[in-house]
Amino acid sequence: MPIISLFSGPGGMDIGFRKAGFIPIFAADSDKAAIETYNWNDRRGVARLLDLSTADLHELTRTIAAGANGIRPRGVIGGPPCQAFSVANVTKRKSDPRKKLLLKYAEILGVLNRRFDLDFFVLENVGGLKSKKHSRFLKKAISQLEQAGFRLFETELDAVAFGVAQNRRRVFIVGLNLTKFPLLQFTFPSGDSRNPKTVKEAISGLPKPALFERGLAKSRIPRHVNHWTMQPRSTKFKETPTDGGRSFRRLPWNKPSWTVAYGNREIHVHPAGSRRISIFEAMLLQGFPRSYELRGTFSEQVNQISNAVPPPLALAVAKQIRDLLYEYPKLIQAAVLAWHKKNQRIFCWRNNRTPYRVLIAEKLLQQTAANNLVTAAFHKIITQYPTIKSLSAADEGYIRNALQSLGFQYRAHELVKLAKYLVEHYGGRIPRTLNTLLRCPGLGDYSSRAILCFGFGDPAPLVDTNIGRLLSRLTGQKQPMGSNPARNRKLLATAAWLLPDDKSADYNFGLLDICSKICTVKQPRCNMCPLKSMCCSFQQLSAKRRSN
Repeated sequence: MPIISLFSGPGGMDIGFRKAGFIPIFAADSDKAAIETYNWNDRRGVARLLDLSTADLHELTRTIAAGANGIRPRGVIGGPPCQAFSVANVTKRKSDPRKKLLLKYAEILGVLNRRFDLDFFVLENVGGLKSKKHSRFLKKAISQLEQAGFRLFETELDAVAFGVAQNRRRVFIVGLNLTKFPLLQFTFPSGDSRNPKTVKEAISGLPKPALFERGLAKSRIPRHVNHWTMQPRSTKFKETPTDGGRSFRRLPWNKPSWTVAYGNREIHVHPAGSRRISIFEAMLLQGFPRSYELRGTFSEQVNQISNAVPPPLALAVAKQIRDLLYEYPKLIQAAVLAWHKKNQRIFCWRNNRTPYRVLIAEKLLQQTAANNLVTAAFHKIITQYPTIKSLSAADEGYIRNALQSLGFQYRAHELVKLAKYLVEHYGGRIPRTLNTLLRCPGLGDYSSRAILCFGFGDPAPLVDTNIGRLLSRLTGQKQPMGSNPARNRKLLATAAWLLPDDKSADYNFGLLDICSKICTVKQPRCNMCPLKSMCCSFQQLSAKRRSN
């Protein structure tokens, strides 16, 4: 699952997404040391030194496309620099240019979405972004993100609830492609902060770090190349620093760390009180893997670890996206296909399927439930007129008589008219594209897609009133009223998202049969449904029953 990483920093968010199965194929940041770190740990060299605030977006798109080698990126992740919104930044300026990077991110997303048809994006920032003083700016940013083609979901998450030994609250905005996933609800991971990881669990047992000095050889740094810290020159280290003063707060052993956000290299004081923690210890408090290495000078390493997204927090968000967009459809498909294999309805038009036989069946089934009367009419027409050419010269009276029990005798004229059109325009063949089928008289959206799916074996999504009801229940949405569900873009997009590339005919037959036997208009048999564990409506109903 290829993704693009913007404002990547040293790659904290990317680590989490990689663990969830996403592969960054392009990363960019304006921090030279961060790019060096990124490429040092990910030897593919996908990270580029690039100032995104001034980048030519068309050139950026071409560069990404060239590196993708024809593979479509699924999403974009990024955390535009957040100092302009940080509560800890006491020198904020109203005109801070870094504020505009959030809007630039939205602009870039719009361009990339138009080029690559993205599935999602993720934006991470500080909690201060939601403060009242930034409300107007945030509203503008949200508007631009929506205009880029996404439906937005926003929350604030604390890293401590996801196995990070640090209280670090961050705002996350996840955007899902509005065209592809119009009915989807994204749910953020909840985590668990009842038994938080402590500083002791994260950094105890390490040897004393090397103390910084110019020209310090890496061979003199114990355990890890980043296990070094500043010389403890202040007399306050010789005293007993507790919580007196922000710069000299001593970390507690048996609690999580405070937020790792270092300015002027004022790294948290080690619980022992005699020094500040090392860069490596700060990395562990951020949840970085022990094998990860930061590059650059000491000050550059401080900046990188301060700005990084805790990888375990990113992993939790990445898993939610993966499970919803890419694993959930697989579960739906497997459940429907397994159920269909054991419980499918048997009809003559489902056997020996040809485009012509499917066409006849779909015309007979319009506004009609599948039953023995339809079976009898189907047999009479197919036996008497086995080809389109023979149907084009048919006796309409014979067909009207065959349809008499269904009460739709006027379809005799429609069938003959359709057959004549196909003979005249396509030599008696049935065309294989949706647009050409829709131009044929008497074929609508549903029947055209049914011919593609059941007749030709193409993976075409199907939506009729019944499937529309099922999809609405699955996603927990109200079923659209007053319109043809077969033309409803939201329902069609949802059906296309859930459709398997192979076995699409069996899958669509399965949906139709589940609608007929289980997911009925009134009194659906939810307890018998193979999709109940994945159905939002069933879960909501179950929760309501438990509360009562």
